Amino acid sequence: MAAQALRKMGLFGMAAALLLACYGNASAETTKERILREGRMVIGIHNRSPWGFRDEKTGEPTGWHPDILKAAFADLGVKNLEFQVTEFGALIPGLLAGRFDVVASGLAITPERCKQVAFGAPDLQAPDAAIVLAGNPKKIHGYADIAAQEAIIMGAGRGSVVTTNAKAAGVPDSRMLLFPDIESNLSALRAGRIDTALMASPTVIGLLAGKGAQGLERAEPFDVGEAHTNFAAIAFRQEDVDLRATYDEQLAKLKKTDTFADIMKRYGFGDAEAVPQGVTTADLCSRKP
Repeated sequence: MAAQALRKMGLFGMAAALLLACYGNASAETTKERILREGRMVIGIHNRSPWGFRDEKTGEPTGWHPDILKAAFADLGVKNLEFQVTEFGALIPGLLAGRFDVVASGLAITPERCKQVAFGAPDLQAPDAAIVLAGNPKKIHGYADIAAQEAIIMGAGRGSVVTTNAKAAGVPDSRMLLFPDIESNLSALRAGRIDTALMASPTVIGLLAGKGAQGLERAEPFDVGEAHTNFAAIAFRQEDVDLRATYDEQLAKLKKTDTFADIMKRYGFGDAEAVPQGVTTADLCSRKP
């Protein structure tokens, strides 16, 4: 009898443990649920205008993607946005490691990145652009010029998609210098270590509109050849499907308002940076090089 009782108790304990495990899994809080419950979101930025940066005057985080995120989630009660600054190349690793909930700092949607993160809907068109010394002494007007002239060295950010486009146009690795941040990239340009600094056009717009742009200009026109136009978006972890879906819904509403137009104007963006109708994240993730 005692043995039977013990067996029954053991079976009961196992059943209870299974039920508890199932219940625990069923009730596990998603990132979206936690954000909505707390009204708080942790966001990764790389401190670069116009994408995501701290305002020098106020010290407050701002930028194209932070402003969109604030507006998109405001009516859901998410008003406590905490920003963590890291290097551009550390944004995706930081997201995957759980250091922040989203990346709101100018990531371009690429098939390679889509294997790592889940992008929200594209919010800005960002073709490649080149910064050169005033007067464009090397007469650089496209990737073909860089590829054809062995004396030309270009600079780019580590992890930047412009390096992929440059390679596709025939620019060898040996004539690309990669930098951890934009300051070192531009310093190399001023010092003559490189002849042009390649970046996304919104970044170039922000840089040349700010202080410290003396002696620099945008190479116009700049022909990217067969390179794809890049589209920027906010990035989420792949398992946070409900959070991304909620954001996409809010972004679609926001794009129909004056608030979105005002944010575009605030950062100097116009029709050239607007996302054309029909461009989707799914298509961008599946396009071929």
